[in-house]
Amino acid sequence: SRAGSSLSLALSSSSWTFGRAELVAASATAAALAACASARRSDHSSWPKCAEAPAPQLIVNKSQKPGSLRSDEELILSADCGGTTTRLTLYSVAPSAPIVEKELPPGRVIYQEQYPNILFKSFEKLLDTFFNQANENFGATVPRPKVAVFAVAGIVCDNQCRYTNLDWVVSGWELSEIFGISRVEIINDFVAQGYGVLTLADEEVVALNDVPQKKGAPIVVIGAGTGLGATYLTVGPSGEYEGYASEGGHVEFSPRGEGNNELQIDLLRHLKIKVSGYTRVSMERVVSGRGICNVYEFLSYRYPDRTCPHVHNEFMVRPFDASIVATNAWPGSLCEQTLQIFASCYGAFCGSWAISLMPFHGLYITGGVTSKLKDWLQRDGSFMKAYKDKGRVSALLANVPLYIVKSDDMGQRGAHLRAVRLLHEVLAAAKAGVPPQEEEEVVIHAAEDLVAPRDFDETTAELAALISEYQRKHQPKNIGKSRASP
Repeated sequence: SRAGSSLSLALSSSSWTFGRAELVAASATAAALAACASARRSDHSSWPKCAEAPAPQLIVNKSQKPGSLRSDEELILSADCGGTTTRLTLYSVAPSAPIVEKELPPGRVIYQEQYPNILFKSFEKLLDTFFNQANENFGATVPRPKVAVFAVAGIVCDNQCRYTNLDWVVSGWELSEIFGISRVEIINDFVAQGYGVLTLADEEVVALNDVPQKKGAPIVVIGAGTGLGATYLTVGPSGEYEGYASEGGHVEFSPRGEGNNELQIDLLRHLKIKVSGYTRVSMERVVSGRGICNVYEFLSYRYPDRTCPHVHNEFMVRPFDASIVATNAWPGSLCEQTLQIFASCYGAFCGSWAISLMPFHGLYITGGVTSKLKDWLQRDGSFMKAYKDKGRVSALLANVPLYIVKSDDMGQRGAHLRAVRLLHEVLAAAKAGVPPQEEEEVVIHAAEDLVAPRDFDETTAELAALISEYQRKHQPKNIGKSRASP
């Protein structure tokens, strides 16, 4: 393909040395990757309603000037490690700085970088590049952080995870040993979003009901984006909220409908044939950016006479682009009905979590699709109608504060907050004379024992294959050993 040819040309002219100058040179490769990915995405860069998670900017040369280092502060590292892009931030934190509810965690940004994952063979290579670039920018060896927290897109088991897209294996224990960091913690990326809501100020959320928060009660966070994420938080022995991972977005899709209305039952039949071999369908197949596309595809098959020719033709060219549906959801249209089914299922899913965990401190709705659709969700009413429809226990929902999150940096905030907490734990253990090896039991899993990642996105898989082929033919030059921590 033309995109593949452009990528091959960029690869052949790029250096894989991975120093600062070489990463600048590799920008051509990143640009080709973005161009190849955008060939299958929408041109609606500012669409006002909804889409799958926007195509990440593959940036390898975007860093802030390093901040000043102070001897009375400790360095911590946090990262939001998505399926395609990793954003790392090095903070300097005063050990005594308190964590205040509804405020950003303490710490001064010392250094930041953002990388496209696909340019690296492993997470260790990416992290090694980050530390070397930090040294280069400071003009001296930067002390290694005391702790690090990486929010990773994948299922975490005993501080280890297999990446969703590239099938990297990331181990907190190994990273701690390789890079000389006292503690490295791997958390699920949506658990990080759960911690992130603890930092939200009142003006950073939209309240969907007028219900006071109950201090110490559970918190639930649900988010529709490229997929459907869910997590919950409860107060731990320390009195602080602790986040727990969940794959609740993969529970079975349960059709809804008044009386003998079987439209969603037919949707289930359609999806069982399409995605599951007549077995089951997860809620994520309906409540997500890709889910919106699945619903529209079903409705256009069911009601071909209601399709708008130019909209449907555009969708056939880009069948995974939810923005086509969202930007054409005028009253009475098939696209509007698509969003109403999506919103109804989304509301029902949130309501089910609410009656299951009774999150009287708050149920927070986040995610890229939610953010783009927040005005429509409030205006249409399908979401709230389904949310409140829980039969005999519907009254329970009147006690659950319900919010839409405005901010889109929950992962970064949450990883930062957890890193500050981890720093406090490590310093307290050291003060108490507890040996590091006794702080937590180390369990090492073989890669094949970790939960396998989800299926490749078609574009990502194609690009990964091209990169792998290039890397086999052109081994990266040796940039030397990482500079040791003083």
